[in-house]
Amino acid sequence: MADGVYWRPSFRLVNLGVVSTTDGVVLVDTPMLPSLAQEWRREVAEHVGPIRYILNTDHLADHVLGNLFIPGDIIAHDGTHDKMRMTPKAKEQLRRHVRQHDPVGAELLADFEPRYPNLMLYDRMTMYLGDRELEFIHLPGHTANNVGLFLPDVHVLFAGDTVVNGYRPYLGLSDIPDWVTTLQAIKVMEVELIIPGRGEPLTPDRLDPLIEYLNVMQERVRRLIEEGRTRDEVVSKMMAYFEEWPVDSSRRDEERNLYRQGIRRIYDRLMGTR
Repeated sequence: MADGVYWRPSFRLVNLGVVSTTDGVVLVDTPMLPSLAQEWRREVAEHVGPIRYILNTDHLADHVLGNLFIPGDIIAHDGTHDKMRMTPKAKEQLRRHVRQHDPVGAELLADFEPRYPNLMLYDRMTMYLGDRELEFIHLPGHTANNVGLFLPDVHVLFAGDTVVNGYRPYLGLSDIPDWVTTLQAIKVMEVELIIPGRGEPLTPDRLDPLIEYLNVMQERVRRLIEEGRTRDEVVSKMMAYFEEWPVDSSRRDEERNLYRQGIRRIYDRLMGTR
């Protein structure tokens, strides 16, 4: 993408980032599947350089599980550490999910404990690593604890799932007003290229469809609430819009469930219950 800046889609289309400096490498997120994480570690170390830091853009497993298999200090928002904690039941569910896609790697998750971030920020943190200035920026909205990485020398922003391109945004942990505010702020930053959490890189002037989608979804739920609909009725009515995005037939049930989670989240936020 730019001098010493690379990205690659991984499992579930999560974009992984690599930033090379004269004093080592910074990774943006890690692969969820253990075998892919180990392969990614070897590839980066061989072709780019020693891994010094990992940025976890949020706490969800498809961004952080690979921390277990990759060295380096881990940078994240202050809220990420506690959100990464998992109950024994959640760990077993995750192991079963990984086993479906990486049976060999799943064996490495026996009795695992997430590898937590050890460097936390609230709003912003600037680091000078070798020849590069790195700006870690809180980008709330998709979750309360999203963080991006801005590279001022090349005007590139790794945005995590705060920005997705050609991929249905997950709304299940969102605060839509915060999300829209964050996207508007990105548009006036000195950013020339955004590496989204999922999808192809894009320029800031192409954020408007995502902003519009978020506003429209919230307004649809608001209108149904004003009609006196219950939470379950709102979810049922909103399923009419599920097909607005392309659906992976192999994951249809999972995508419907994620979509429902998002509608419930919007309802709860508008009702002030969460």
